[in-house]
Amino acid sequence: MANISTDIKIDVDYISAACNCCPHSLDWQNGPRLIYGVTNSVALCSDIAPFSVRKTFSGHQGRLNCVKWIRQEQRNANSEFHYFLSASVDKTIGLWKGKDEDYTKYTSLVGHQNSVTTVVGYQQSPNDDIYVASGSADSTVKIWCISDTLATCIHTLDFMNGFAITLELVPLDNHKNIFLLFVATDKNKVQIYQVSNSVIEQIFVLTGHEDWIRSITIQKLTSSQWFVATCSQDNYIRIWQLSFDESNNQTNVDSTILKLKRSSFAVKVSDESPINVNVELYSILLGHEEAIYGLCWYPNTDLKKAATTILSASMDKSMVLWTFDDNQKMYIDKARVGEIGGNTLGFYGCTFSSCGSYILGHGYEGALHLWKIEEIDDRINLIPQVINSGHFNTVEDCCWDKHSGRYLLSVSTDQTTRLHAEWKRNEIISWHEIGRPQIHGYEMKCLTFIGSNHQRFVSGADEKILRVFDPPKNFLENFARITKINVDEDIQKAQSLPEGANVPALGLSNKAIFDNDEDQTTTTTTVMDDNPMTVDGLYKEGFFKAIVLNEPPFEEHLLQNTLWPEIQKLYGHGYEIIAVASNPSGSIIASSCKASQQNDAAIILWNTNTWKPIIRLAIHQLTVVRMTFSNNGQYLLSVSRDRSWSLFEIDETNFQARLYKRISSNNPYHKRIIWTCSFSHDDKYFITGARDQIIHVWHVNEKSHDDNEQPCEKNYLKLNDSVTAVTFASRLIENEKYFVVAGLDNGTVLFYTWNEQISWQHLTSITPPLGFHLTVNQLCFRPSLLLSSSSYQLAGCSNDGTVRIFNISLS
Repeated sequence: MANISTDIKIDVDYISAACNCCPHSLDWQNGPRLIYGVTNSVALCSDIAPFSVRKTFSGHQGRLNCVKWIRQEQRNANSEFHYFLSASVDKTIGLWKGKDEDYTKYTSLVGHQNSVTTVVGYQQSPNDDIYVASGSADSTVKIWCISDTLATCIHTLDFMNGFAITLELVPLDNHKNIFLLFVATDKNKVQIYQVSNSVIEQIFVLTGHEDWIRSITIQKLTSSQWFVATCSQDNYIRIWQLSFDESNNQTNVDSTILKLKRSSFAVKVSDESPINVNVELYSILLGHEEAIYGLCWYPNTDLKKAATTILSASMDKSMVLWTFDDNQKMYIDKARVGEIGGNTLGFYGCTFSSCGSYILGHGYEGALHLWKIEEIDDRINLIPQVINSGHFNTVEDCCWDKHSGRYLLSVSTDQTTRLHAEWKRNEIISWHEIGRPQIHGYEMKCLTFIGSNHQRFVSGADEKILRVFDPPKNFLENFARITKINVDEDIQKAQSLPEGANVPALGLSNKAIFDNDEDQTTTTTTVMDDNPMTVDGLYKEGFFKAIVLNEPPFEEHLLQNTLWPEIQKLYGHGYEIIAVASNPSGSIIASSCKASQQNDAAIILWNTNTWKPIIRLAIHQLTVVRMTFSNNGQYLLSVSRDRSWSLFEIDETNFQARLYKRISSNNPYHKRIIWTCSFSHDDKYFITGARDQIIHVWHVNEKSHDDNEQPCEKNYLKLNDSVTAVTFASRLIENEKYFVVAGLDNGTVLFYTWNEQISWQHLTSITPPLGFHLTVNQLCFRPSLLLSSSSYQLAGCSNDGTVRIFNISLS
């Protein structure tokens, strides 16, 4: 394989990624930027609104349970580097070091025998050792000391049959390397330990909660006054005040003032008198109706707000900003925000931004919710803001709109179809999710657009039915406002289209809503109130409301106001749908399903004018996993689990198809399942990639008289992992070479040029942090007419749960 002189520049334009669906998987307050767990990696976001994901850092073999910035209390202007921690189900903890957008794995903490569920770290000053506390499902808490890159476990607490749910590690001021460790256990208590390099000793227990404690947050107002706040599944927040008295003087207390009972404990300091600590239950807050998972003090950048403002997040779908009222001498519910409607189960966590200007929550299905804090006189207004979103499970397929690639659709096993497009404003362009056409009850598997003259698409899920969708009028109007793309022609066609869609409470199909029945579906709930025991009263279908958008919709709107109406169902397969494709004109759809015998492995061709089957192509013996039509619509290519491919000749005029050529299952070229295929832009060649790590290129028009077709080049491409996605670019590059991109099972994306004379020439590869870290499921070039001859945009999706768009420039 020869080297090549062509220079190639690649940067990532868009990373769509949801937060992992577990507590402690997001942090912002303690570091310079927002970070959160995305499958096995850590997403690092931009430091300016809308805080889009810039990179994902991968260093684990399993899902991340917890990510945390290392707190650096005495950080100064000369402190160049930041650190963050990642804890995973792979039983390890990663410590990352870097600045700006460049971080590398500094060291790994290995020692737990089961999934690490919670972690926290502290560094008292930039040159000091880093101390880390971690809790695991192996019923232990470990204390680590990291000096340079050497990580040493200095203490282990064994809770026998119990376990630690969450913990906090806080240093004592003026006493180097002495910490207080707060551990919330499954006994509904917070155990306080004194920790040093040589000693770990339990010194006190905070009691009062009646269910599991989900979060501990500590605010050091001064070196002698701490506030410890805890939240629990008992729906309560409890705040304790810890007062440190190094002189051990007994404070005179005015007996006429009503106070809750005080307790005390002592912290032993070597060669000094013990420090007496008074503990007082300062306040109990009740304002949530379900378990509280997230709790966060206001950043100590403002000492007045630091101990008087706290944020909580609950499974009741709300976040509450509490402030201390000096007149009432109590914490009050100052502002409340949250999700409304949708099939969600509330918040897993919350945080302030590092500057205290924003609050952020992450939901049960990985969604991020951002609000900007505006203070007017004595009032606090929380203004919703646009922020990144994405799938929270494997992304199986993605597809560009065929009309110049105006937007990208993706489908996932999270049971949703999502629409991604550019948001253009004030000469700024950024990608966002602007629609959720399908929220299904089955895991989504595949999709394709039907034709280039309209926006219709068809999707397949883990069911036997194909479903066809049209865009509603409200989407087209909002799309034009957000993207600044002229869709007047589409809107003109859409005058007879529905305004939007709803999913019936007991169904899976998106039901169209027209102007004349919108009022019925968006007015009050009088039907429910009048007769709540009827089916209509209990399961009211009144969630859609036509909205005018000039910016990407928030999660609340995505859940209920951006659905596309379903116009058709296609029945014919006996098992779950696996792949779907359409010809360029949109007149024919091809589909396949799971199969273990030839009859079930048949490809069905559908007429999109009548929505009836044209023919069943029963050639393969096992599941057909990928299909694609040639660019001229004359051929259909399919690849299968049986290690064969088949090329069919399509007569679009008469709606007929016949087998043109194929290779048999015992062919000498592919020894394992063929995962992927693609036609060249001129339809002279097609390419196949398989689990045997081999890519072959084949002639379209050359045909043998048996099933022993041969590749058009002897120098096949052998890679270092299974080939799961491959595609040709839409035009030739220098010296009449084809531009080919391949995605591998390990997440690597490889760029090559090829022609029959020179064969394969490697250009470059994309790997983390810009690239995927798990299996690449699909790659597709944007069919835009606006890009220069040397510029491309490539979209891809992966098992890591992300959808990415790369900018590629050749010179």
